[in-house]
Amino acid sequence: MRKILLDFRIADTKEKVQEYLMLSFGFPDYYGRNLDALFDMLTGLREDTCVGIFGIDDGREALAGYLKQVKRVLQDAEEENPYLCVIFETYEDNFCEEEW
Repeated sequence: MRKILLDFRIADTKEKVQEYLMLSFGFPDYYGRNLDALFDMLTGLREDTCVGIFGIDDGREALAGYLKQVKRVLQDAEEENPYLCVIFETYEDNFCEEEW
């Protein structure tokens, strides 16, 4: 199983977030560096992959909205791809609202 730990506190712009994701997952150069491309790459994974997410809700106002979208993409991709497991630092974020 592939394990990836992502600490979003190191990225301070949308561009750096996308670059960080590309490098961390080993996405190819043609990766579109946007949320749609992220979803496509995550749902296309065919190797068991567990991703630990840290610092996505750390209160940075400049990126808060964008990181909320990244979080949703990660959750949606996990629902679509049986090879993908995403574990968030905050306990409640690991469940759909209906489950909680």
